[in-house]
Amino acid sequence: MIRAIAIDDEPLALDVLQEHASKLGIVTLERVFTNAAEGLKYVAFQKPDALFLDIRMPDRNGIDIAGSLNAQLPIVFTTAYPDYAITGFELNVTDYLLKPIPFARFVQACNKIKARLEQTEEVAELFVKESGVWVKILLSDLLFVEAKGNYLHFETRSGTHLIRQTLQECCEGLPSYFSRTHKSYLVNTRAIERIDTAQVVVGGRAIPVSSSYKSELFAALGLKPAV
Repeated sequence: MIRAIAIDDEPLALDVLQEHASKLGIVTLERVFTNAAEGLKYVAFQKPDALFLDIRMPDRNGIDIAGSLNAQLPIVFTTAYPDYAITGFELNVTDYLLKPIPFARFVQACNKIKARLEQTEEVAELFVKESGVWVKILLSDLLFVEAKGNYLHFETRSGTHLIRQTLQECCEGLPSYFSRTHKSYLVNTRAIERIDTAQVVVGGRAIPVSSSYKSELFAALGLKPAV
């Protein structure tokens, strides 16, 4: 099942999307938002599979939102205005639906989302060599990586693995939702519980965020550093 959310300042438009989704069965609209800022916070922390996004909204413009989000997130514009179609495709959005949205077009958009997700399916695990033995680590269990001397401490939900590797080599082998926060730390942004001024909390552990990596971290979260 595709986990999607919708952001639109018109409640009736959101009702139509929810009705279409309930009929189709391959996508679930787990949340809908009339406030763009609240919707973007949900995207940052809950990482839905797809986003249905209005363009003309009072608090944010959908074009600007799409340009600021991770390019891997499938976005479907839902709008009453055809004027932005070219801009939408320049942003590589998955589809462009004109209101009122027919059920058949909604189905086409969801099939495009499904195909796009299948093409960009992420690596779910990696193997690391620990004490001469190859060990499998599920990326969903990996909270953060800490560099200490010539070794990396892979902190998972079940324990710690000590690996002889550089942090840069580690970064190159992990998906984009792993982000540097400090010269000695790499965190799973999907596991972040709280963001403070100069640290994030992951698995109950405070991880420092240095000024040189703050922009990279907030970009990975789809947030602005000033937030």
